[in-house]
Amino acid sequence: MKKILKLLFLATCILSLTNCNKENGDREVNVTINNSDDYEIDLMISGDEEGATIQTQAQHFQKSELIRDSSTNWSVVYKYEPLQNYTGTDFVEIETCSGGKSTGCSNVETVRINFTITN
Repeated sequence: MKKILKLLFLATCILSLTNCNKENGDREVNVTINNSDDYEIDLMISGDEEGATIQTQAQHFQKSELIRDSSTNWSVVYKYEPLQNYTGTDFVEIETCSGGKSTGCSNVETVRINFTITN
């Protein structure tokens, strides 16, 4: 069951990315999840000079973090788990750096993920 939910979330994310609002290097993703489920999104950032940081932390979470290790194949992955029994909205803003060079990023983007958490 959890595997099916993760696939549904991945499909939702992919669909959201095709409908995201892009202005000035910003992207917005809208996600609806159940308050007993986890959400994750691969930010597709894996170069040595590339990275991501949480600029605005979510408010209603048990887990809200960026992971980049061997479990993610060294790609930056954001993981979110809402507070147990919480219903409502939440959001996180992540600043990404891609196309990095030894002197810095060539592409900086802010990704805002808007959560609607249901029961």
